[in-house]
Amino acid sequence: MMKMPTTKKLSSEAATLKELCDATAQVVTSSIRDMVGDPVSGIILRMGADGTPTKSIDKTAEEAVLHSLESSGIDFTVLSEEMGMKTIGKSPQYFIHLDPVDGTFNAVNGIPFYSLSIYVNNDINLKREHICRFGYVFDMAHQISYYAEEGGGAWTEALGFHPRAIGVSSSKSLTDFSISAYTLRPHTRKIVPLADVVRRIRTFGSSSLELCLVACGKLDAFVDLRGGLRAVDVAAGCLIVEEAGGVVTDERGNKIRFDGDMWQKKDLVVSNGNAHQDILRHAGGDRI
Repeated sequence: MMKMPTTKKLSSEAATLKELCDATAQVVTSSIRDMVGDPVSGIILRMGADGTPTKSIDKTAEEAVLHSLESSGIDFTVLSEEMGMKTIGKSPQYFIHLDPVDGTFNAVNGIPFYSLSIYVNNDINLKREHICRFGYVFDMAHQISYYAEEGGGAWTEALGFHPRAIGVSSSKSLTDFSISAYTLRPHTRKIVPLADVVRRIRTFGSSSLELCLVACGKLDAFVDLRGGLRAVDVAAGCLIVEEAGGVVTDERGNKIRFDGDMWQKKDLVVSNGNAHQDILRHAGGDRI
């Protein structure tokens, strides 16, 4: 049984942003449709702004997003995994953390688990009196969106269906938890204490979508113990989890701020909130 989520409707501002994100998601999905499962789409073109390789499919998706944003009539500052920072228009109203394809390996190899991730806010160096934060993740393989406005609850919407409010799971004991987890060689041992306690671990290859599975109650937690948090991957999903009733912290239990930095030298711990301190303890949070 899941926690009861907030069912407040989106504000008119967030509804406008969602409409833009929906349109952008369709443009991006169409732009890469013929590239999914094609090894050629995995050709490395250059090193991206995040320090990882930009592949052909990433570049195509990013260009499609930028075209959609440029056509919207709204001014943005965009931080994207591939190009870095870009300003659209003369007077940016919003700051966007963008990952055009989260799960590039999956998309290139035809594994149906990859997404578009967009986190929009208007409070980064913009000095707004009214703060708007909006997160949007689109499962491109299954045409399902997940979204949340701060203070407005979390939602999911399959193409052609009505929105449905979502909430995190009610699992209480870590021994019953199903989690998604990432670690990085040669420090993979970091996951062992947690792996020895939880019921099961999965790794799907798209952080933003895995966070949405936590928000929906399909997973109980998500941890990224690689020590290098890429903000564009997780900013939108973290807001969605919080609005679904979950908890998002770094490895020390501190709140994570998404303030325009691509990388943060932190681990990410996300859960339904019921055993969060236990996860921190087993993941080494209280031993750092």
